[in-house]
Amino acid sequence: MIGRWHIVALAALGGMLAHSLSLFLLPAAIAWLLLLYHSKRLPLFVFLLSLFAALLFFVNSILGQSTPPDLPLEETIQLTSPISDLSETNELIRFIADDPSGSASIQVTFFKQNEHEAIQGLTTGATCTMEGRLVQPDAATNPGQFDYRHYLERQGVFYEMELQDKEGISCTGSSPLSHLLKARAVFLQEADQKLDSDTAAWVQAMIAGEDSKMNEETIKLFNRWSLSHILAISGMHIALFSAILYFVLTKLQLLTVEKTYWFLFAFLAVYPVFAGGEPSVWRSALMVMLVMLLMRFRIRLPIIDSISIVFVLLLVLEPNYLFHVGFQFSFLVSLALLLSARLYTGSFISALLETSLLSQLVILPLQVSHFYFLNPLSVLMNLFAIPFYTFIAIPLLLLIGILLFPWPQAAALLGEVFRFLNDFVIHVIEWVDSAAFYPWVAGKLPVGLSLLYFAVLVLFCSAWEKGRRKKAIGYGAFLTVIPLLAVLQPYTSNTGYVTMLDIGQGDAFVIELPYRKGVYIIDAAGSVGMEFKPTDKNFEQVIKPYLYERGIAKVDGIFASHADHDHIGSIGKLTEEFHVDWVRTSVYFDESKAREWDKDTKIIPWQAKEMLRLPGWEVQLLAPVRDKKDPNKNSLVMYTKLGGKSWLFTGDIGKEEEKELIRSYPSLRTDVLKVGHHGSDTSTDPDFLAFVKPKTALISAGRNNRYGHPSPEVMQALKNKNIRIWRTDTDGAVVYAFSGGTGTFNPFLP
Repeated sequence: MIGRWHIVALAALGGMLAHSLSLFLLPAAIAWLLLLYHSKRLPLFVFLLSLFAALLFFVNSILGQSTPPDLPLEETIQLTSPISDLSETNELIRFIADDPSGSASIQVTFFKQNEHEAIQGLTTGATCTMEGRLVQPDAATNPGQFDYRHYLERQGVFYEMELQDKEGISCTGSSPLSHLLKARAVFLQEADQKLDSDTAAWVQAMIAGEDSKMNEETIKLFNRWSLSHILAISGMHIALFSAILYFVLTKLQLLTVEKTYWFLFAFLAVYPVFAGGEPSVWRSALMVMLVMLLMRFRIRLPIIDSISIVFVLLLVLEPNYLFHVGFQFSFLVSLALLLSARLYTGSFISALLETSLLSQLVILPLQVSHFYFLNPLSVLMNLFAIPFYTFIAIPLLLLIGILLFPWPQAAALLGEVFRFLNDFVIHVIEWVDSAAFYPWVAGKLPVGLSLLYFAVLVLFCSAWEKGRRKKAIGYGAFLTVIPLLAVLQPYTSNTGYVTMLDIGQGDAFVIELPYRKGVYIIDAAGSVGMEFKPTDKNFEQVIKPYLYERGIAKVDGIFASHADHDHIGSIGKLTEEFHVDWVRTSVYFDESKAREWDKDTKIIPWQAKEMLRLPGWEVQLLAPVRDKKDPNKNSLVMYTKLGGKSWLFTGDIGKEEEKELIRSYPSLRTDVLKVGHHGSDTSTDPDFLAFVKPKTALISAGRNNRYGHPSPEVMQALKNKNIRIWRTDTDGAVVYAFSGGTGTFNPFLP
């Protein structure tokens, strides 16, 4: 078996992916094993073990697929259950409880009145009786949107419950883990009290895996430059922590070398729990523990076997780890660096550059699959940041954490040193970000291109290792071309799209012309949070992910129908983060609403009855013809043709404006009507429907909105005319895909 454990790991991976991605992967994995055995490259025992692993993980994936129990939604229920996965921030307490049948789990959340509020007796392993209202987690309703429901279901969680007050829960008992978690809570509290807030946040994240207090802008900055691995506890942290502990315990003669060895082994067995239980922490700790055992018992095992054994072991203990981004990145990078160790023969700087380059290359398909973009300059940024955080910042943070209890004054002093150095590095990254952040927005990377990419990457590494530099450069150039193919794919497609995004109570339409001749947006609703304050939620969670998923980095133009927040609230962020050529408004638009829009974006007033001729598309403005002193009544009314259909976009006009359209345009007819004012009974007069004769109606309205949109009167009027209705509150995003003169409507939700 020595030197062949990776075969077993790959077979197990094939079995798991066959269930979640494609059944074809199972026969492909079996055929691969048969080929290796037939060519005598695989002994019979290894072949049988690998085959067993593939079939076992395939069957286990099927049997382990949970189905939600039938529980009453939107009703208050009482349940008694042991709790697990307890986490706490300044804003909330969250944990997992079993449903009454014990067949699935419920995520329970309690929102604090203040950051010091606590629930008596609540600890991991305690048995709690609680009362609350059950709801289903939010599902994705737009392409590219994060599917929170699917994310929880992979962990066997099908319902959420919110505790109204802490009097509604009582807990008794505990578990052996509760003492460790209490120690973690004490550590987090001490860091808050003894260190400045910025240093405390970094210490908590790097030692205890608690990143809830990290600056959100810093997290976004690190994500943009592929530096997020620095913010997660990984093998680098584990190795440094183990080395510091070994040095302190042995050099100060606190323990003998033998006892230090077993102390470190015990420490690594419990530290992942203290650090939040992330897959990357377990992977690193188990790897070090396995290597220590092998050294202790003088068993020689290739490092590739060690990582393969840990891979299989973790998937046996928790199959859902496979779908965890940190797990995927951690193992893929570790495997690549181990397999390519012989490549690094030059100086320290060249080795650092090569490892940074290879790390970025190997995770590129995964990064594009998860985030839809890549940053070509991130390799150089990693070359700048990794040495600082590896050799200065992380050792400093570990030392601060160790000194926090015995010598808090020294910990605070070192914290000031860390903050000074870290602020300088972050300021440098921010400066580069403002001057040189040019991401390649690739959109979805097809599976075929991903497989081709990895095949070329193997050839590149092989040629480099053998000293065939010309071949390696050729393969490297081809590696660059592959993601470019994904970026260029829309420019070769004759399919266009009109997408009504599910933006909640507001409007947002994205028009993509065939061959990417243009990308235009009609309205971009903002969102509101607590106390009705504007937020960027719609932009960050719906609009931006959709554009990135479609590979869109440039918006040719935006039509702002009128100045209400539920139509233009996200335009500022769009002009800030995307290149937007212009925004067209009514000549009666309140320009004070455009103060936050990027100054490089032209704001162009649009006169009624003007035909706008764009490359590959024409659109005519029908109204408003005069200022009605009301944003809704001054909405842009636009008429156009796309995919063999005529379209009428009406903003938030009312029945009076509809009558004016009838009088001004006696031959006006449309196939697709964007129903005015989200289906309010102030619009969509039956006489207007009888006049324009639409076959399809589009309604953008929020679920359970407080206005009651769309109104029953409007729905009945549409049904009386046998008009096909698509609405975001029931269908999610609605996409009209067209080619030439034909197209089809497709809802995102089934």
